[in-house]
Amino acid sequence: MRQEGFYEEFHSFYYYSGSTRSWKMKGLHIHKEYELLLFMSGGASIRIGSRMYQTRPGDLFLINNREYHKTEGAEGAAYSRYVLMFDPDWILGLEPALGYRFSRLFEDREEGGVRLHLSGGTLEQVIRQMERIEGYSRRREDEAGQVLLKLCILELLVKLDEFSRSLEAGGGDGWENCGRAGWGKDGREAGGEVGRKPGSGVGREPGSSVGRESGGGVGREPSSSMGREPSGSMSREPGTITRKQGTALPDRERVEQIKSYVREHIDERLDLEDIARQFYISSHYLSHYFRRETGFTLGQFIAQAKIDRAKELLQKGFSVTDTAISLSYNSDSHFINTFKRLTGTTPKRYASEMRK
Repeated sequence: MRQEGFYEEFHSFYYYSGSTRSWKMKGLHIHKEYELLLFMSGGASIRIGSRMYQTRPGDLFLINNREYHKTEGAEGAAYSRYVLMFDPDWILGLEPALGYRFSRLFEDREEGGVRLHLSGGTLEQVIRQMERIEGYSRRREDEAGQVLLKLCILELLVKLDEFSRSLEAGGGDGWENCGRAGWGKDGREAGGEVGRKPGSGVGREPGSSVGRESGGGVGREPSSSMGREPSGSMSREPGTITRKQGTALPDRERVEQIKSYVREHIDERLDLEDIARQFYISSHYLSHYFRRETGFTLGQFIAQAKIDRAKELLQKGFSVTDTAISLSYNSDSHFINTFKRLTGTTPKRYASEMRK
């Protein structure tokens, strides 16, 4: 039977802005990057784990690197969005040094993503920052440009975190009170206040075409008002951020413990009955609540975790046979078939591509 979830590989940074008609992902996927997804057109849906959301223009989702998800645009309609993906390792590494939890909205919560609704000036500022990130992303051979790219991402995360905290406390959106950021366009610093004059553009240079379909606007449908309301505002979907530090969530925590157990014993032959015994629960209950909490089965998680580890071993020079043995596969053919099903290529071809 075809697995619903699959692993997708990206580089450590990915940016897209544009529109696709009749967009539909083939199934739930997962990747090693954090993802910010800003919807600029209505009628689309997104599933994150076991949660399904119907979207409207201005909905911003934050998805971590453990959450299976897929998006689907309205049939026959343009699906416009901004997508930002980045490897979280460098952010997590900076947190102790800078004393700030940049990853809070990705990590300190239940699985199922975070949805923040942006409108008015708030929406414009996020778009402007996205496009500033896009500008720096073009400077791939420029070390200074890459540093500024990361600083832009950090700045965006800090401000989104501040807005979320303000909403949790029952306050306003807080955007205009975050100081004078000097946010410009296309990776260039701009003087002046945060915000823009009525009727101005969204911060894109005339003629820019990065991530844009020919004839279309960037991240918006023709004649779209970008979902803006008369004044800037931000709202959080009720229940979206449900976990605060110290809140006890037994099933959620147990699922995380099981995931950690799988990763720590990835070289062993893992099955449902053995894991259930380790946690003193029935295999039926384990199977039920693992899928309820994550949106995918424990078997799917184990299979993907083994393939993730297999990639690491292949990149280190392990042969296909040694990799299969190291991960306790029944046979080379079992490993090869599983690898191809989840990645779309064979382990031998993957290893060859990694050596180029």
